[in-house]
Amino acid sequence: MDSGNPCIGLCRFGGDGNCLGCHRTKAEVKGWKRLSDAAKAAVNARIAANSRLGSEAGSAEGKAPRKRRRKLDRKIGKLEAKLALLQAERDRLSGRPGQTPESSR
Repeated sequence: MDSGNPCIGLCRFGGDGNCLGCHRTKAEVKGWKRLSDAAKAAVNARIAANSRLGSEAGSAEGKAPRKRRRKLDRKIGKLEAKLALLQAERDRLSGRPGQTPESSR
């Protein structure tokens, strides 16, 4: 009887009203601490059953995390490129003592 909290820290709700991370309803998320152990176990069993059904059917639910990872990878790449530019600018400025961005113009 699993009564642990299924939260994975991705607290966003989709159009169906369920959390995209743990698949609980808003009411279940808000009232989790007040639920009995049996009720928590029932929610976890429903989530597990739904995830097994989704993985067997090859549902779009399995595609969502891959799509999200690709999107995050693109964002990380852009941020890494921007970071490299900023580090190069910092190095350039620190390499010339007494120079400030305003005085180099």
